[in-house]
Parts: sequence; structure tokens; C-alpha cells
Amino acid sequence: MACFSLILLVVGAIFLLNTLFRWSEQTADAVDAGDWHKLILLTCMPFAVWLFPGKVKAGRPVLPPRHEPVRGFGSVKNVKPAIDQSAEKLSTPPSTPAPASPLPPIRVATALINPAQNDGPPPGTPAEFIGLPKIPPAKKKAQPVDPEKMAMLKKKMREQGLLPPE
Repeated sequence: MACFSLILLVVGAIFLLNTLFRWSEQTADAVDAGDWHKLILLTCMPFAVWLFPGKVKAGRPVLPPRHEPVRGFGSVKNVKPAIDQSAEKLSTPPSTPAPASPLPPIRVATALINPAQNDGPPPGTPAEFIGLPKIPPAKKKAQPVDPEKMAMLKKKMREQGLLPPE
């Protein structure tokens, strides 16, 4: 009986979490659409979210933004692999003039074509982060313990009762 109760509790928790996720999605959609009746219904009865179809079926609802490639020192060498030209002549059909396209040519960002032009740090980088890092000097080794000071310290600790007598 305890095992069944535990399974029922886990299923109930998953149902409750899905309800909360759907509720936040549905209320945001209702506010965006100006559907105030739906918003009032969802506020008063949160489990009514199961009466409305969800916008997100699976996965992430909004694609993450594209990131810039990491900018480091130097540039990537563009090396084309060697191709056997005799095999290339056999596989390529005779050249025919390409038909004129009604579409304008596609412009590609220059950073994608030649990354060496844009190899510096991103704009707004503080000056202390530009260039090689500064390595701090090595720490000095600890001085050896002075036996006279150690004897005085032990004597003082014995007077205070922190150490047993010799």
C-alpha cells in the first residue's frame, strides 16, 4: 500500500508542476491577447488550464540567440584539401551559362568570410583584459621558526595553564 501511495504522490507532483507551467504560459498568452475573461478564469481556477490547448508542444518555445564565435589570439588557417583534378573533370558536366536569377545577390558578413579582419576583442572590453595576462610574482617562502621565541611562547602558555608542566 505504501508503494502505491508513493507512486500516486510522484504522479500528482508531476501533474501539479505541469499545471503550473501551463498556467504561466496560458496567463501570459491571455494578457498578450487581451483576453481578460480567460485570465480571470485561470486566476480563479488554475486547473482550468487543461481546458485550453497549449502553445508549446515540446522543447523550447523560443530559439536561443545565435552566439558570436569565440575570439582568441591569431586566426584559423583556411586550408583547402587537395583534389585530384582529373577526377574533378570527369565528374563535372560541361559548363553552361547559368540562367539569370530575379533575386538579388545574397550579402554575407565580412567577418564570416575573413575572420582575420575582426580578430580583436569585442567592443567595450576593458583595457586590463586586452593582451596577455600579468602573472603575479611567486610568494616568498616562510621564515624558519625562531627557537627563542618558541620557548618564550611555550613558557607564557604554561603560565596561563594552556600547556601541561614540563
